Amino acid sequence: MRRRVPLCSIKFPMAAILMALSFIASPCSAQAMTDPPERNSERRRLDIAPQPLASALAALRAQRGIELDYEPAWLEGLRAPALKGDYSDTRALQLLLAGSGLQAQPMTAGHYKLAPAPAAVPGDVVSGALAVESTDDQPATGEARDRQGYDDVYNLDASSVYKGKQELERYRGENPADLLKGMVNVFSGDARNSGALDPNIRGIEGPGRVPVLIDGTEQALTVWRGYNGANNRAYIDPALIGGVQVLKGPTTERDIAGGVGGAVVVKTLDVDDVLKPGRHWGADIKLEGANNSVSPHWPHLLGGQDYRDIPGFPGAPGSPPFTIPNAPYSDPSLLHPPGNRNHLVSMGDRAYRIALAGRKGPFDALLAYAYRQRGNYYAGEGASGYYTQDIQRGGMNYIIRKLGMSYRPGNEVPNTSSRMQSWLGKLSWHPTPNQQLQLGLRDSLSRYGEVMPSRIFISGVDDIGAIQWPESKVDSKAYNLEYRWKPDNPWLDLYANLWTTRTGSHTYTSGGFPNYAQGPDNPIIYNTALANQQNNRVGLSLSNHFQLGDRLDLTLGGDWQHEKLSTSDIWNSDLDGWRMYPRAGRRQEYHIRMKLAWRPVDGLDLQGGLNYSGYWAHDDFLASQIRAGNGHLFKSYYSPSQSAIYNTLETTPDKALAQIRQQALANGRSEEEAESRVDFWRNQSWWMEEHSRPYRFQNEVYWYPDANGKYHRKDDICINGFLNTVPNLIPGKCSYGESNQGYTVLPDARPHRAHGLAPWFSASYQFTPSIRAYARYAEAYRFPSMFESTVGFSGALNPMYPIKPEHAYNMEVGYVQDLRDWLGLSQQQRADIKLAWFSQRTHNVIERGDYLQFSNIDKQVIKGLELQARFDNSRLFFDFGAAYTPTNKACDESTAILKDSGQGRIPDCVNYGFVSSYLLTQASPKFSANLNLGARFLHRSLEIGSRSVYYRAYHNRQLDEWVGARTIGGYGLNVPYTWGTIATIDAYADYHTRRGTTFELADTNLSNRYYVDPLTRSLMPAPGRTLRFSINARF
Repeated sequence: MRRRVPLCSIKFPMAAILMALSFIASPCSAQAMTDPPERNSERRRLDIAPQPLASALAALRAQRGIELDYEPAWLEGLRAPALKGDYSDTRALQLLLAGSGLQAQPMTAGHYKLAPAPAAVPGDVVSGALAVESTDDQPATGEARDRQGYDDVYNLDASSVYKGKQELERYRGENPADLLKGMVNVFSGDARNSGALDPNIRGIEGPGRVPVLIDGTEQALTVWRGYNGANNRAYIDPALIGGVQVLKGPTTERDIAGGVGGAVVVKTLDVDDVLKPGRHWGADIKLEGANNSVSPHWPHLLGGQDYRDIPGFPGAPGSPPFTIPNAPYSDPSLLHPPGNRNHLVSMGDRAYRIALAGRKGPFDALLAYAYRQRGNYYAGEGASGYYTQDIQRGGMNYIIRKLGMSYRPGNEVPNTSSRMQSWLGKLSWHPTPNQQLQLGLRDSLSRYGEVMPSRIFISGVDDIGAIQWPESKVDSKAYNLEYRWKPDNPWLDLYANLWTTRTGSHTYTSGGFPNYAQGPDNPIIYNTALANQQNNRVGLSLSNHFQLGDRLDLTLGGDWQHEKLSTSDIWNSDLDGWRMYPRAGRRQEYHIRMKLAWRPVDGLDLQGGLNYSGYWAHDDFLASQIRAGNGHLFKSYYSPSQSAIYNTLETTPDKALAQIRQQALANGRSEEEAESRVDFWRNQSWWMEEHSRPYRFQNEVYWYPDANGKYHRKDDICINGFLNTVPNLIPGKCSYGESNQGYTVLPDARPHRAHGLAPWFSASYQFTPSIRAYARYAEAYRFPSMFESTVGFSGALNPMYPIKPEHAYNMEVGYVQDLRDWLGLSQQQRADIKLAWFSQRTHNVIERGDYLQFSNIDKQVIKGLELQARFDNSRLFFDFGAAYTPTNKACDESTAILKDSGQGRIPDCVNYGFVSSYLLTQASPKFSANLNLGARFLHRSLEIGSRSVYYRAYHNRQLDEWVGARTIGGYGLNVPYTWGTIATIDAYADYHTRRGTTFELADTNLSNRYYVDPLTRSLMPAPGRTLRFSINARF
């Protein structure tokens, strides 16, 4: 029975918890709300503590004098966030009812009726008001979490992009990297050969630059990719994700330990993702299956056998000539012709998830299990022209354009299978109405196909695609204990999160071969490709928000993290060939943050703060080798100068005698011995006669770097005009090489330390209720990662010049407008647009140079524009994003001049990165765009939509010119694999029953296009057309 509830009948129970909040109104709970009367839109001061929803509504009625009609049973077990500030009646109700499954229907001025809201429709493109009152006491959960995430794209004074639970599951894709597809200016490196995420935001990528934070925890492994650089992998099960927010640029949000490029913030499923509105217990079951998959033909490992007894094994009797067992590229046990029979209804990709949740008194609980098994996928078939060019020119610069000649369009792509099973558990306790303690645990076991990029080749760059390696395995565990306390005290709003991650990896990334033998002297086969590592992290985040006044807030906080990397591998020096050093070490990093927010006048918001941070790192593996007396195995050669060579025509022996003296001294002779040597030749009449006639003399001049080890153009005699003053110069080539002054340096395993202070500031102004603009400046430090602090086969430390931390300077200017009034839309309908210009300059970028040592280059400069827009009138909706990045340059005078010291043709700033550098393979598309659009029918029960994604083809004219003209040598390491123009279309249709069951049919890569993902480091095409069907039921 429905009745009006008088104020006196509403109780204020003592048991309550701090519920998740959103910055904006819930579109589902406000679905039937029409444009309010003038009385309802009047903003007045509210002060409502977090408490049960029934009590919060009573407080609202007492403070505003409004009337509410509803069924008391609807409010049982529901809680509401705190509201402190100026709100209209409708705004206050939207915030209090967010996530409750209820909506407020205005009857007359000051009179509302509550009613159940229509079921949320996956794929809604929604937004709240442009300028909203922030109620960020706790993160939102369930549908409210997704509404807030989509709205924050337009509400935050910074750039971000968001994907909610339904969108993530709809376009789940074949690999975890597909989670980021369609997020404007966000990409993932080596998407098809890693089983993980390696985020790239606006062209910035790598450990510490773009961390992946899952429920506040961090787990990542930097994995060596042989001649193709390195990946920073974050392993995650997409089935357990509730939402993904990507923050761009140095992050200033509370309790988010981002990097210089931003952060990927992942929230896992929670209780509200399972429970129906008003229910205390519930279950969510999802079943799905897809085609475009085939079971892999797993190879046989031959460990323990004599290679000479295996027919066809490289180096065995009767094997092809010129094959050897310690470089077994053509190992027949790993070869299998890829399949080409892709059945429409194969169901080789199948998955399910079971989630249970409940609320009882002060406790919430969630338990979820997910499983997915998928075989190798098939590549697409259409538009393969860029990748099937019959180019006769050899070399790595053209191999990607011949990819389709080996990985045939429509064929199976080996090493792309995956199996994953995961558990997720959460238990929340609300001891008082303003406290929450949550224990979370997550365990994901991932098995996936993988092959070292340099091992894809069988007998050369034109013979690839038929190798199937064993699967890698990663077991990732995470535990966190999160505490929130926000009493009715302006000085206390406390958050703490203690967490740990435990990641055991057994991956085929060490650089060797699954079947390897040293040779006839040791013919037994063993596995040198498998790398076994354990990465453990412990972290703590702590912050408190102080409300110093109605217009002034202060937030103090910090985070600390300790990381330990260990290995069970036994390193046999150079006996294993190819195999990299097993990295092991410890690392610690901390941040202390201060944020001040001031609103001096209505509409103006000024914020600023400081971030003091530091780190230390220690190479445990190197230290253990030094203690064992093996330090000499890690020695490095250091040349303190370069030697310039030019020729002159001489007619006297003076220069020749001076050179003899100089060489004697350089070889350690004394002054007397050097003079004796000169006298010897001076007394040789034939020699003096020969050097008294015109002769060609090779002059050598030493070129020294500055105190930081950097070389400069002004000191390069080949190009600085010095040669114009040289008498009798013989025209020709002036060249450089290492001087004979070099010497060997033994390694040092002392800890590395650094620290820095970074400020930030932002200002935003609300010009009208629908127009806002902001400007933001932020600095950030990025310290050397574990990978950059430990020795490795292709990434050693410079013994003379320790690397410095990176220092980023980010600027962003944005314009945001709510278009609802302009388009004549009501308050529950949505239309927003956002345009942002950004510029990021990072100094002392940590990079790998020609000598395979880490060092600092001067800077990286990235500038661009991003446009985001959305529209939703309840029937039709779209979401559009586009990014244009005209500037992406790496700058370093020393690197540039050393690349071409004889002629100086390489400019100080080059596109993307220098040859052989890591940055060169991290280049993102210069232009990209994505469009989601759709429509709803049958009272929103049926939804049909599509997603289009476009990437402009990779083109680096500078690189083509230098490599083509062979201006630059050494173009065999870390070659960037290009991509042609990419345009993919995905489509879906889903139907929602009244009982809470959803049937969905989704088709990705609808045109079955053959393409390679941007930023790939492996010669692997992307998946072809994939049809997926799923059933999701909530009970």
